[in-house]
Amino acid sequence: MAKAKNATIWTEAGYELFAREGFEAIQIEKLARLLQLNKSGFYHYFGDLEVFLDELLRLHRQKANHYLADIREVKTIDPEYFQIVVKHKVPVMFHMHLFRTKNKPEFTALAQTIDEEEEIIMGELWTAYLGFKGSSEAAIRYFNLVRDMINARMSFQNLDVEFLRVGVTEAKLIIQNLALIHAEAETGQMQF
Repeated sequence: MAKAKNATIWTEAGYELFAREGFEAIQIEKLARLLQLNKSGFYHYFGDLEVFLDELLRLHRQKANHYLADIREVKTIDPEYFQIVVKHKVPVMFHMHLFRTKNKPEFTALAQTIDEEEEIIMGELWTAYLGFKGSSEAAIRYFNLVRDMINARMSFQNLDVEFLRVGVTEAKLIIQNLALIHAEAETGQMQF
């Protein structure tokens, strides 16, 4: 039991560090300094960095499951979904860094799996939020674009409800303007 608790100290610290700074920050000496522990403890619990990274992925899967469970309860994008994202800031940032780590296919694979699960949960809510009357498939593709746009702009410092509100509102206005242009073109009332 004590061994598991001590290993957890390392994985939680590594998880937070990865969320804040990305893959390149995961260095045994850096973790040992942060925890004020001897790096021999790291080797005792994990053996090497690859085993540790596997533990971080396992931990992320657990935290992502909690995040997904919370968004299943959401009834509105603004503010409920935004609040859940902020509540799960560390896993959300960890997830973003999984995609940014290009040389680790297992990172990308886990991130894609979790994103697909989120898409299923968010489908109806996002479609309704945009006011789409037709295809929820198109709405989900747009959700992915918006999520990617927000991820590109997001940092540990700026991830809050207002940041999400601005980004998503901007995306919603774009799609509404495109729908209006399309409707005007269909009725022949478009003016140039």
